[in-house]
Order: sequence, then structure tokens, then C-alpha cells
Amino acid sequence: MNTNSNPEETSKYPTVLLSLLAGAGAGLAVGLLMAPKAGASLRADIRGAIDDQLDTARNKAGDLKNSAVNLTQRGIREMQRTRDTVTQRAKNAVNSAVDSGSRQAHEAVDEASDAASSAAKNTHEAIDGAARAIRSESAA
Repeated sequence: MNTNSNPEETSKYPTVLLSLLAGAGAGLAVGLLMAPKAGASLRADIRGAIDDQLDTARNKAGDLKNSAVNLTQRGIREMQRTRDTVTQRAKNAVNSAVDSGSRQAHEAVDEASDAASSAAKNTHEAIDGAARAIRSESAA
């Protein structure tokens, strides 16, 4: 069974199958009509040949149906795999962005804390310097 996924080639199969069956049926009918047989025997042969051709057509139709089901299932599996891959990539991107934002926020808080500590130290030193200056002036 051909599982070719080319839609143009796949769409030719029913036409080719019908043409093949029609040709075989016509050839069989002509051959039977040309053969010297009694009417009842000839009709039975024609009926048997037609039944054989119908069985062949049913088998081919079943094969085509199975092929279509298999292709559909394969397509569904591929879409699910693609969905899972895209979902995982999106989750990874979101997690990476959250981690990056969190790091940057921590760095900003650390920088602000360092700046506040430095400003507090400078303010303490300025107050201590002013207090020393005032004490020096009042002691003098």
C-alpha cells in the first residue's frame, strides 16, 4: 500500500482505479459475449465476473479507506507532537523571562540598598562632623 503524502498523486488513485476496473470489466464482457456459450451459462459467467470485479473494487476501496485513516492518524500525531513542542518552548521562554526579570529586580533592590547605605553613612559622617565642629567652637 502506498502511503505517499503528496495530495496530487493521492487524488489520482480513485480515477486510475475506476479506469482500470472499467477497462477490465469491458474486456471481460466482450470476451464472454464472443465466446460460444448457452444463454444461461453466459449470464452466469457474466454475473460471476461482475461479482469478482465488485469484490475487487470493494477491497481496493477498503484499502484506500485504511490508508486514509492511517494518514489521518499520522497527521494527528504530528500535530500533537508539534503542539507539545511549541507549548514546551513557550513555557521555557516564559520561565526564562521571569528568571531574567527576577534577577534584574534583585539587582535593582541591591543597588538601591547599597546607595541608601552609602547615603546613610555619608549623612552620619556629616552629622558627626557637624557635632565635632560645634563642640570645637563651644570649647574654644
